[in-house]
Amino acid sequence: MSAASSQARPQLRRALGLHSAVALGVGGTIGGGIFVLVGHSAAQAGPAALLAFALAFLASLLIALPYAELACRYPEAGGGYAFVRKVLGPGWGFLMGWIFWGAYLMVSGYVTLGFGGYLQVLTGWPAQWSAMGLVALCALINLANVRLSGLVQVLVMSLAVAGLLAFSLLGMPAVDLARFTPAMPHGLAGLFSAAVLAFLAFGGFDMVAAAGEEIERPERNLPLAILLTLAVVLFVYLMVVFVALGTLGWQALGASDAPLAAAAQQFRGPAGGRALAGVAVLTTAATANAVLVVASRISFAMARDGLLPAVLARIHPATGIPRTAVLTSAAILLLVAGFDSLPLTTAIGGFLYVAHFVPPLIVLMKLRRAGGPAPAFQMPWPKLLLPLALGGSLLLLMSSGWLGLAGGLGWMALGWVLRRSAA
Repeated sequence: MSAASSQARPQLRRALGLHSAVALGVGGTIGGGIFVLVGHSAAQAGPAALLAFALAFLASLLIALPYAELACRYPEAGGGYAFVRKVLGPGWGFLMGWIFWGAYLMVSGYVTLGFGGYLQVLTGWPAQWSAMGLVALCALINLANVRLSGLVQVLVMSLAVAGLLAFSLLGMPAVDLARFTPAMPHGLAGLFSAAVLAFLAFGGFDMVAAAGEEIERPERNLPLAILLTLAVVLFVYLMVVFVALGTLGWQALGASDAPLAAAAQQFRGPAGGRALAGVAVLTTAATANAVLVVASRISFAMARDGLLPAVLARIHPATGIPRTAVLTSAAILLLVAGFDSLPLTTAIGGFLYVAHFVPPLIVLMKLRRAGGPAPAFQMPWPKLLLPLALGGSLLLLMSSGWLGLAGGLGWMALGWVLRRSAA
């Protein structure tokens, strides 16, 4: 055996079949977002929110395929941040991590405020205070190193899927097609603005791509798993949006802080509204906890790599938790919840979430030009799909509206200033 082979990089065992990969993707994609974003998408696009979700599906698919190839080329922990930093250098790595961190911090706003809106249906408590209380509770859970077990997470997400399917099936007979006119009250600008929000609801599809090294026959199963994941999620979302629009109407749906509970109450009475609100409360709470975990680990990883202050990389000796990173992210999450503005958090969060996929696309373009050994999976038709993915991402960014553009670019500018001052 040669020295090179004896020191070969360890390979993960390929143990995930097609069904397991699809289950991973669907479970990671359907979360608390849809319970909130359906209302804001309706406010932006009217009945054309259905088309906005279809456009978000296409954008997700175009981005997921190159992301899957990158995951097979660089299967190490850290995902997009890791391979952007490795290929383009620490400057681009900082930008990628900073955008990603900002996206999760802002996304937390619509998740926690959505939790507050649905909890208000059950208790009457003010949504803003409930949102801030949830952030504090999630911070305590993380600091105490109490983790939601995999079984609990699976049960919560299974409850979410079951609740959404029940909502769709029970509400279908009550749909009034007259509520779908006018189809596009705010024109193309409203449609594409809603597509940015709908794209957030597909967040999580990259879990399948990131697991590419563990999927059997990746050249076949990886693209199939991505396509099937997004198709299943799209089917569920289209049913939910169709029923919500057809039973409540786009104006009332867009004005509600608990849109699906309001729609359920329309065709199942107060008990139906409360049942749906209960499902939404559990799902958004679990999603908020996951958001804090991810946000704190992004800042921890960047600090460990010397891209953020070293204090964020400190690990508590007793718990093994990056306490400063958790507290910092939780403090920012509290501020975001305190603004009590879903339009603000969805616009800026949508811009940053889309933007964080742009550097990986640039990475793959560079790697494709450089050649080298082929990974286990290569995206089909790269000369067509890579420009489409980049162009689609830029179109979504431009559709974020002045609030998303100003807030997103402002966050990037703040990162640039901090980076320059630390240099």
